[in-house]
Amino acid sequence: MDSRLNKIMREAGGLITGPRRIFPLVGKVAHDRATCISSSRNLYSYATTRRPSAESLSALVNWILRAQRSNGGIAAYYSLFSGYSESYPEVTGYIVPTLYDFALLAHSDSARGAAERATNWLLSLQLSSGAFPAGLHGRSAAPSVFNTGQILQGLVRSWTETNRPEICDAAFAAADWLLSVQSVDGSWPTAYQDAPHTYYSMVAWSLAQLSECTGNQRYGLAAERNLDWVLKHIQPGGWIDGINLRGHPSYLHFVAYIIQGVLECALLRHRKDAVQAISAPAWILLRKFETAKHLPGAFDHSFASGRRFTCLTGNAQMSCVWLRLFDGSRSQDLRIEGSCDLRYLNAALKMNESLKPLLPTRGSDGVVGGVAGSYPIWAPYQPFRYISWGCKFFADALMLEQRLLTSLEASACAS
Repeated sequence: MDSRLNKIMREAGGLITGPRRIFPLVGKVAHDRATCISSSRNLYSYATTRRPSAESLSALVNWILRAQRSNGGIAAYYSLFSGYSESYPEVTGYIVPTLYDFALLAHSDSARGAAERATNWLLSLQLSSGAFPAGLHGRSAAPSVFNTGQILQGLVRSWTETNRPEICDAAFAAADWLLSVQSVDGSWPTAYQDAPHTYYSMVAWSLAQLSECTGNQRYGLAAERNLDWVLKHIQPGGWIDGINLRGHPSYLHFVAYIIQGVLECALLRHRKDAVQAISAPAWILLRKFETAKHLPGAFDHSFASGRRFTCLTGNAQMSCVWLRLFDGSRSQDLRIEGSCDLRYLNAALKMNESLKPLLPTRGSDGVVGGVAGSYPIWAPYQPFRYISWGCKFFADALMLEQRLLTSLEASACAS
């Protein structure tokens, strides 16, 4: 056991810290120890790390490129126990826009080629109904609302980049299927664990994107129906009900999913009321980050009793949210009071700085540049794994940071 533990510790690039005997005690005891270690280490800093954002961004994208399997799909994760997982259709779908963004930013043919291979693989998976299957590749043939919505993001972006008609057809087929299984109230009841979920606002965002690209208001109105349904679940204190995941705590990743989906959908649909409503939980999380210098990895109801480990993916998502709220929107009519508050920008920059030192610089291909599910790595969310969606959201945050800072610098020079 000791030799195996030493191997895993080396492969993890040093992120497994603490007592040598922690590994055999994964579970409650390990969680308690992780809580103490996480709370004692300050992940929040006013100082800039020595690692430039551009270097961290390249490391993240290179992790994604190495995780792309021979079939074109991108692995869900790299496990310290078993290596790369099977390709994951859901995450492959929404990684495609990230790859295209990086290709444009860095003039990377490798990223563009990876996006095209990923899209071709996704096209091969589409069911006759227009839906896409659930789970990891080959695990299930059942249609999945969430997977289809996430993949739709990639199809829309690929279509705008390549203008290939077969991608357009696939996007419309996926969207039509999503509308066919949507309830009148805007939710999707035929969903994971047979319950509607407010974090399916990410699906609404995809439909709003398709509507924006095509001018077809049928998809935009369907997105707004879900938007209205989610808004009804925002409580006076800012908590968002309806995550509805049995057997799991309310991880920050899912809370951030709701906020991101609502915000981006609202911006596309020019819904100032929705931007205003979703800014409440975003601001609460910002205040928690400012006060405690970290964000809990999961919450009980009403943002109470936050778990003291960190969900790194959720952190990166909240950085994206704060940057988008600071930017406000492209049109003046959507700006809300306080949306350009510098604290949004400040918090996002500090969050990015806190995440950069946690990217391993040594270890195996599946470790270097990867984003662990949790910090410490053995904590409850995706323990002992480096996850592709963590790399995606952190890469998005760093690219948003760069675009926004470049814009602010240009504005300052012009004035």
